[in-house]
Amino acid sequence: MQDFEYIKIVPDERLSGFVESFLLCANHTDEDKEVIIFPDGRVDIMFSCTDQEPLVAELFNLDKKARRYIFKKQTKLFMVCLTLLGAEYLLGYNGTDFGKDEIRLPAGFWDISKEDLTSLDSFAEKVSEKLLEIFPKKMDERKQQLFELIYSTGGKALSSTLLTARKNSNG
Repeated sequence: MQDFEYIKIVPDERLSGFVESFLLCANHTDEDKEVIIFPDGRVDIMFSCTDQEPLVAELFNLDKKARRYIFKKQTKLFMVCLTLLGAEYLLGYNGTDFGKDEIRLPAGFWDISKEDLTSLDSFAEKVSEKLLEIFPKKMDERKQQLFELIYSTGGKALSSTLLTARKNSNG
């Protein structure tokens, strides 16, 4: 077995504009490891557990700068990486909410239990079913198109649009 494990899978097509990916990160060593987390334009929901500790669910707010994270020994992290549009429509997040970088979520969040954290595929399937249940019936199509443009161009389209708007407003 490897000391560290990292697996990433993409969501069902119906969730692709809202969920960037599902991740499994595992530290199979007997030592806590410090890692650096870099900003990536996502809001992450992380479920973690060890054999000795209960399940913990946390929301990791949109990172503004790199930060240190202690990856505890013998821990598995199962993550749902939401796009900003997904965070808004699935969590009610508007970019200025939550204030703190990490927020502990209530026990049973999205009906996930420790037993659901055996494989990334089964975790992704259960979370996908839950997200499709809570998926909004109506969305602002303009907002969807804007976010699609932002993500497809790596933010470059937004930068050039804002620059053009600023030039036009200055005459």
